[in-house]
Amino acid sequence: MELRGATVAVTGATGFLGRYIVDVLLARGARVVGVVRNPDRVPSLAARGVEFRRADLAERVALARGFAGADALVSNAALFSLRNRNWDEHQRTNVAGTQNVFDAAAEAGVRRIVHVSSVAVYGTWPGRFDEDSPQLGEGTRRTPVNAYFVSKAVSEQLAWRLARAHGQELTCVRPCSIYGAFDPNFTAVFRWLVGWPVTVMPAFTHVPLVYAGDVADGIARALERPVALGKAYNLTGDDRTFWEFCRAWRHAGGSAARLVLPLPAPFAQRYDASRAHAELGWRNRPFVDALRETFALEASA
Repeated sequence: MELRGATVAVTGATGFLGRYIVDVLLARGARVVGVVRNPDRVPSLAARGVEFRRADLAERVALARGFAGADALVSNAALFSLRNRNWDEHQRTNVAGTQNVFDAAAEAGVRRIVHVSSVAVYGTWPGRFDEDSPQLGEGTRRTPVNAYFVSKAVSEQLAWRLARAHGQELTCVRPCSIYGAFDPNFTAVFRWLVGWPVTVMPAFTHVPLVYAGDVADGIARALERPVALGKAYNLTGDDRTFWEFCRAWRHAGGSAARLVLPLPAPFAQRYDASRAHAELGWRNRPFVDALRETFALEASA
């Protein structure tokens, strides 16, 4: 679809990734409608022309009102917290919330949807995963640490079923660990870790971190390209290490420990993003460039 002049509704528009999605859509000339619980959370977005409509993921009728008149929807709102392991809360927000979003979109006549899923659908074990790799599901045994992973797998599978039932045109994107400005999870923890005069950093640990701005760009590209209809895309970082990220943090101007000690932790999760590269023309920017933008956005807030 042509984003210039199109109306795109975004759930979770005032959240961490949501702000980046809004930025990318506005830059492409779209009219953005933020469908959120608290429209007053980020006043600067309204000042830039974002229209806000109040709705909770539990409120199907309010969601339908929020989606009215939209040409497309980015289903972005979800529960993710490094501290919260409560299955009932994840089920209520990520699974039941997905049901309400897709039903409300159908009621509002919105057929084009990009659903923000996660590589969490593949589980936590090391390996290399492409979009056709086996996923967790309803039958996965719940543990104290996998509530988010299982809820994202179940919610994506539900999204595909609902899209087929409603005749909606769906694309799912699966980011990995996301970093960037205003991030209350990974970036906040990393900033705390490197804020000590002396700290430790995992060495030989490969977890392909991805910049929120690049994920948002991938979402916009999925909306723009017909080839994306009915497909899933890993939007994941390059095969780099935590140690390399730490070096880039310092080179980009981030405050860092005077002494960083390597903690040997050989572990690798690798994700094949070649489908997004080939079909969407999507790429990651270097750590240093993305971190410089991160720090600039935080400084201007």
